[in-house]
Amino acid sequence: MFRSLTTPRQTSAGQQGQWAKKYRFKSVVATLATALMLAACGGGDDSDYAGDFNIGVTVGGQFVSRTPVAPGGSLNLAIRAGESLVVDAGESVVWTLRVGGTAVSGGAQVLFAGANIVATPVSQSAIAVDTRADFRLPAPVPISLTATSTFDSFQVVTVNLLITN
Repeated sequence: MFRSLTTPRQTSAGQQGQWAKKYRFKSVVATLATALMLAACGGGDDSDYAGDFNIGVTVGGQFVSRTPVAPGGSLNLAIRAGESLVVDAGESVVWTLRVGGTAVSGGAQVLFAGANIVATPVSQSAIAVDTRADFRLPAPVPISLTATSTFDSFQVVTVNLLITN
């Protein structure tokens, strides 16, 4: 039983159907395996990942620290009246300033409890807070800055700031 290499192999319709089923099965298995491998891939240290807040703090033009803060977490800072502070979330965020429990839009100037507070967006991830007090503050002035990720609005970090004398 020799077959010619030039003549096509004769197969029945049943054999072609079985071959097609095997081919589809192998294709589905390969696709699922690829999907599982991609899903199992872990990320490295990628600071551009949505929700990976690394709060950088600069006071009076001097870099102080970069602190990782988990989404939903907070960071507590204190500065003296008259100092300027830049807070950088490490990713694109929308900053909301809260003074006396009231939200104030960026770029606004607020006089509260003897402190003059100006918050100015610096970049897509950073905001500058300038403080001044013409007289001695009767008590420390608490304000908060809330960073909401532009990638995922459920990713939020709060920076609590206490302005002292």
